Amino acid sequence: MKQIIKPYDFTTKAFFIAMVILFLLLQVAFHPTYLQYFPQFQGFSWMHHVHGALMVSWVMMLILQPYLIIKNKYKTHRLIGKISYITAPLVFISMILITRLSYLKMVGEMPFNEVAAFQSLNFIGPFNFLLIYSLAIIHRKDVFKHKRFMIGTLFTVSGAVFSRILIHIVGLSGELDAFFFTEYFSVSLVILLILNDVRNKVNPIPYTIVAIAIFIGIFNMHARYTEVWQSVVRFIGDRFF
Repeated sequence: MKQIIKPYDFTTKAFFIAMVILFLLLQVAFHPTYLQYFPQFQGFSWMHHVHGALMVSWVMMLILQPYLIIKNKYKTHRLIGKISYITAPLVFISMILITRLSYLKMVGEMPFNEVAAFQSLNFIGPFNFLLIYSLAIIHRKDVFKHKRFMIGTLFTVSGAVFSRILIHIVGLSGELDAFFFTEYFSVSLVILLILNDVRNKVNPIPYTIVAIAIFIGIFNMHARYTEVWQSVVRFIGDRFF
């Protein structure tokens, strides 16, 4: 497919605006469960704070990078991109550690089958993030693909924001219901991005890969009570957690 690479286009501006909105929603989403406890933060461990700081830093980077492109600050954009070589692995590790913390807490509070079911998305999310970010870096010299994969990393971390808004602000009962809604909403947005690329006769594969990654998480959530998934969680929990 023919690809015309522009310094920036509508999707760059739209993504910048979307990220600013997401950052504001992040404050709303985490106020009931985290921010309202400032400054004592009783009941929270250092891991919660480190994980939160890293996730906020990633969102801030996703705000700053398209802004720098719009302003033609390519040298600064590349510098921050190199900083992500450190930030992204730390984000991945923090996602694993916070999942471990959640798993160990739940094991002592509820039946194992419910623990495994709840972790169906948590176990997949970090690896989706790592995969999509890695593809963005592999294709860092291909602006078209790099941009789409970096946008794709958003969909691996935004679920935490939208699910909390649905539960604590909207009042949706059931955490798994909120997770399902946010994942289907995310994949719907990615499908729209795929259709936009098809309409513009450019390569739809990058966003298609992102959509497949999200679908794997959705499939896993639907399979959360199967014997296979329960065995996988038990194996990981016994060996690594």
